Amino acid sequence: MLMAQSMNTSSLLDTFGGLPVHPLAVHGAVVLLPLSALALAILIFVPKWRKSFFPLTLIGLGLSTVFTYIAKESGEALGERVGEPQTHEALGTILFPASVGLLALGITFYFLQRKDRPKWQLQAAAAASLLAIGAVTGLTYFVGHTGAEATWASRIAPYEAAPEESSPSTSSESAADGITLAEIANHATREDCWTAIDTTVYDLTPYMQQHPGGAGSLAWLCGIDGTSAFKSQHGSEQRPASELTSLAIGVYAGNVTPSDPSATPTPDPTATPTSPSAAGTYTATEVAKHNTGTDCWSVVNKNVYDLTSYVSSHPGGSAVIKAICGKDGTAAFSGQHGGAKTPTSVLASFKLGALSTTAAGTLPQASVPAGEGEEGEEGDDD
Repeated sequence: MLMAQSMNTSSLLDTFGGLPVHPLAVHGAVVLLPLSALALAILIFVPKWRKSFFPLTLIGLGLSTVFTYIAKESGEALGERVGEPQTHEALGTILFPASVGLLALGITFYFLQRKDRPKWQLQAAAAASLLAIGAVTGLTYFVGHTGAEATWASRIAPYEAAPEESSPSTSSESAADGITLAEIANHATREDCWTAIDTTVYDLTPYMQQHPGGAGSLAWLCGIDGTSAFKSQHGSEQRPASELTSLAIGVYAGNVTPSDPSATPTPDPTATPTSPSAAGTYTATEVAKHNTGTDCWSVVNKNVYDLTSYVSSHPGGSAVIKAICGKDGTAAFSGQHGGAKTPTSVLASFKLGALSTTAAGTLPQASVPAGEGEEGEEGDDD
């Protein structure tokens, strides 16, 4: 079942002043670590500077090691909230022990050059330090690059307008009075997703993979007027509305019927999630089709949730989530968490809509695999 966030989610390594600690720590590590490594390399080749600058260089390496540790731990905490890019996470995990090793080599070289040691020992320490400097500097670059790419690549991709067509219907839809619902319906897939909210049309395509609730919770809005769904989920919250602003592409003209009814575009049913039987509602039959770890829907308290993006990042293990895929997880969730605030809040971010009470069909009740969940419960109690 959905577990409470782990202990570090509520620690100082999670947020500071309402903002995630991870970006702050990462900037400290990716700036200070390469600079300190470069200073060590210079001191290896310029002996006359060692007496004045070696202690300062070691302090820089020490602080860099602290920053890499904070970045690693805070990254895990942030990953529990929004998901963690696999490549960035793997490289970040390696960077901390690598920085510890570089610090150890720097200290070793510092003491060897201060004493009357055989020349070969000093040369060996210098060679090992230079190799470590090159490796750590390169690793730091890739850690920063993969993190920045995961955060910004899809958000700054240039918007490519749909090619113009000469047909009369397209001309009328693209008139100065705004974008019509018929034209929006032409963009109804995860790879090309438009929606209308209030009086504005938004291109959600670059935001699909960045959405905290996963792409599935946005995909069914593609190609339709999503005003009621957006307001029922977020109400008057400022942050979701602010994030939408950067995705605006035009004014919504409403549901204008094209001059040629046969030209009305229809969404591709094979490229979107199963369409709801009514606005914001899903049948038990539809939920039951999403019953695997790579396509996971579940029902809790008569609401439907797309948990696909949360399967691999669940603190209590993926088996707990897989156990409720395509099933009614109400009893399992209540039995595991009761009315705990944190898991309830996490669950809410994956909501798709309500379970239809008028359609026939029922879902089997899910149960949590034996031995799962104890660790997450302890974190929630705290």
